Amino acid sequence: MSTIPETPQWSALTARVWTTTVEPESVTCGLVAGEDHALLIDTGSTPDQGRALAMSAARMLGRRVDRVVVTHHHSDHSGGLPGISAAEVWMHEAALAHCPDLHVDHPVSLMAYVDLGGLGAEVIHPGPAHTDGDLIVIVRDENITFVGDLVETAGEPQSDDTTNVRGWPRAIDSVITGTDGAGLYVPGHGHPIDATAVMAQRAQLAERIPMDIPLTPVGHIPPQLS
Repeated sequence: MSTIPETPQWSALTARVWTTTVEPESVTCGLVAGEDHALLIDTGSTPDQGRALAMSAARMLGRRVDRVVVTHHHSDHSGGLPGISAAEVWMHEAALAHCPDLHVDHPVSLMAYVDLGGLGAEVIHPGPAHTDGDLIVIVRDENITFVGDLVETAGEPQSDDTTNVRGWPRAIDSVITGTDGAGLYVPGHGHPIDATAVMAQRAQLAERIPMDIPLTPVGHIPPQLS
């Protein structure tokens, strides 16, 4: 029997951008509100959790969530999608190949633009890294970038059989270059950080390559970053 998820509590990063954390995977989900549309970034682990995210956002905004970006295929980010109705969905085409049962309106190859009305969200594939289908979401007017699990502040970065360890540092470089290192970067797990902290994690990842040090497999409880 499924349990009813707790009502998500949204915290404002700016006047038009919020985040919340949903359990049990401590996933950071985002919400961006334009004049015409509201965008949810990642959906939690279960349909009930996705529904709770959309409903809590709608109560706060006074209108429904009608745009969704899923940053990658892992179930703690994509599993809530079936619980969100009447929303247009963006997901990378490689990620969708791992989740063929999900309904996605806009499979992304390299990039897409989501017009929210007076505010836009740039959806970009920075290259294979944490998975083969990672997406980031740049809300340039608010200086906020959602980076999915390219970066984590709640523990070590994790991997699966689609992870490209050599490509991962390059993907982070692409993120920082594409945003001029400005503003806040919201990880898929943990609190927002600045470009200096992002590059520190990039350096940790790059150090593993010549030594062939494995990353923590997805689904394992990682140790805290030092």
